[in-house]
Amino acid sequence: MLTGKARYVENLDVSGCLFAAFLRSTHAHACIKSIDTTRAVAAPGVVAVFTGVDLLEAGVGPLPFHEVVQREDGGPMQPPARLALASDRVRFSGEAIALVIAQTRRAALDALEHIQVDYDPLPVVVRARMAHAEDAPLVADGAPRNVVGFMRIGDKAKTDAVFARAAHVTRLSLTNQRLSASPMETRSVIASWDRDRNRLTLFAGNQAPHMAREQIARCLGIPNDDLRIVVGDIGGGFGMKLVPYPEEVALLFAARSLKASIRWKADRTESFLSDTHGRDHDTDAEMAFDREGRILGVRMRVWANMGAYLSFFGITVATGSGNRVVSGVYRIPTLDVEVRAMLTNTAPVGPYRGAGRPEAIYRLERLLDVGAAELGMDPVTLRRINLITPDAIPYLANSGQIYESGNFPRILDQALAVADWAGFDARREAARARGQLYGGGICCHIDTTSGIRPFEQVGIVANALGRIDVFSGTQAMGQGIATVYASMVATRLGIPIDHINIVQGDTDRVPDGVGSYGSRSLFIGGSAVVQATEALVDVLRQRAAAVLASNSGDLIFEAGRFAVADRSIGIFELLARTGGVEAQGRHESKFVFPNGCYVCEAEIDPETGVVTIARFSGVDDVGTVIHPMIVHGQVQGSIAQGIAQALYEEVVYDDEGQLLSASFMDYALPRADVLPRLSVETDETSICPTNPLGAKGAGEAGCLGAPPAVVGAVMDALAKFGVRHLDMPLTPEKIWRAMRTPTPACRAEMRS
Repeated sequence: MLTGKARYVENLDVSGCLFAAFLRSTHAHACIKSIDTTRAVAAPGVVAVFTGVDLLEAGVGPLPFHEVVQREDGGPMQPPARLALASDRVRFSGEAIALVIAQTRRAALDALEHIQVDYDPLPVVVRARMAHAEDAPLVADGAPRNVVGFMRIGDKAKTDAVFARAAHVTRLSLTNQRLSASPMETRSVIASWDRDRNRLTLFAGNQAPHMAREQIARCLGIPNDDLRIVVGDIGGGFGMKLVPYPEEVALLFAARSLKASIRWKADRTESFLSDTHGRDHDTDAEMAFDREGRILGVRMRVWANMGAYLSFFGITVATGSGNRVVSGVYRIPTLDVEVRAMLTNTAPVGPYRGAGRPEAIYRLERLLDVGAAELGMDPVTLRRINLITPDAIPYLANSGQIYESGNFPRILDQALAVADWAGFDARREAARARGQLYGGGICCHIDTTSGIRPFEQVGIVANALGRIDVFSGTQAMGQGIATVYASMVATRLGIPIDHINIVQGDTDRVPDGVGSYGSRSLFIGGSAVVQATEALVDVLRQRAAAVLASNSGDLIFEAGRFAVADRSIGIFELLARTGGVEAQGRHESKFVFPNGCYVCEAEIDPETGVVTIARFSGVDDVGTVIHPMIVHGQVQGSIAQGIAQALYEEVVYDDEGQLLSASFMDYALPRADVLPRLSVETDETSICPTNPLGAKGAGEAGCLGAPPAVVGAVMDALAKFGVRHLDMPLTPEKIWRAMRTPTPACRAEMRS
């Protein structure tokens, strides 16, 4: 971006483009009685207007979803069909119902005003827990009591028995609020018809173009090869740009119908209305302890808000992804977890940085904080006595996953040292002397990384001029993965990095790929790059042996040269003499488990309720650190997003399903001046044994560990008021009111 070489969709010069605009439902739930487009079709500059009926009659199908669980009654899931344009019923405010194609963007937007829609409003439900009520309005007939999918983990009978004999049980109801990914670049698309080849091309910011191609082609009823997806630079993804959207299907249909190229870019309000959101879980959580504070069992009832439709990974995030770390880094003898995936009249929910794991870790860590207060124990001590010890690694977790490496007590001790936890009491007293409230919070977190398919394949092509092209199905989106790949290849080949070109984001040039999400790009994609590079060296070794008249086994490869005795040849000279060469690499890896510990210290102004993060420290175990600067950038970025969830961000709907946070005037993002200097280090003593790099993934840790640490610090500062828990975001108003509404126990203490 600084050099002006970045190429986002809006920077692409595709000649002769038409422009698109979508008419969106103003109702959160309604039947569509009729749509009259007559006046819009006749409006100046309008080329065509399409409705859901047009697409259905042309055979355009619904977007698919990843079916990983069943309904609560054991039957198959029956979610409502997510169509490119709603045809007879809308289920959330902002759902697209008509598409205008015009000569200019202004003409397309103006024509929307001429479309007449007759609605028959229906009852609305927006909150997951309320959607489960027996008298709640039904979002879809195939989801009894709005439960579209159900999952249970653990042993109910064993857990019930443990709770019955526990010395203490901590109970907590909490909400992990709905979030918007809010990338700098909103969704932007060019859908183009290739007249010469009779095929479609989609230019879009997508984190997994091959998966998107497969899903969109299925909707359009065409072979995968009839659709090319090209991804340039992406101005932020965070999981929200992982899957295709209805708008892309509709635009490609229009491009094919009109034999034209069509542009569309969401404005910010459209993004808030129609992008997939993240999180939004309601939970009743319980933790049973013995007299010494050891965890005996955990019981949770989770209502996960899916929105009105299932995004492709929506139910996967709510059930499988997050609950791979359902027991965190702790020894939990038994648990009973029920997750109900709930339909509501809100925008669909999908992956957002962390994808289910932040919700799982937050539940556990809040239970431990509240449990420590109820037991009269130090929160650090309570965690320490329950941590999985190094001698238990590899550890079979309650989820059935195996923690392949890790030293959780060591990470805790290091984090406390980095945070100068021994000096916390002095800092608290200094804050009190200034009239401020001060608290400390801690979180021990663990992530799980991978994807829908646990492998990647990489191709390398070296030409006679010394240019090395690396073809990978992972996707750069601002996280620096292309830089890392190039440096890995250059280092292993012993050549300058400017000879390396990383090719991603083009389904014509890269034959297959899984994409970038779940912190998988390095430990899977990078490992495949290593395998391909080593295969390239092996081929070149054979050629060098022939040129140098030597056995390949006698050759030494170092600093870009093959040598034997007094003879040697460099890679570039070898390629020039013997011609180009190709090699392939493939790596498959099971889930891996980066982990860490964060410590937060927060200061509260008792007059205003404003929270200031005074200190934020920690240690992350991400396995081998391949590129320190990028790792620290990823960790700090995710911590910033985690702090933002704790203190600022929330998507809010009113009871009628109207979005109240549809702009940055109402949806609060953190500014640089509200974030502290982050003192976070890495620990490389427990490298991952399942991939050649020893890496585990670093992109999402902060979204897991920061919210519980920040909330814990604020609750510690508010302890004198008897406040045991407040739901995120911890806004000044919420804190101010909590300080002025003491609990009965607190009032009794004040009187005494």
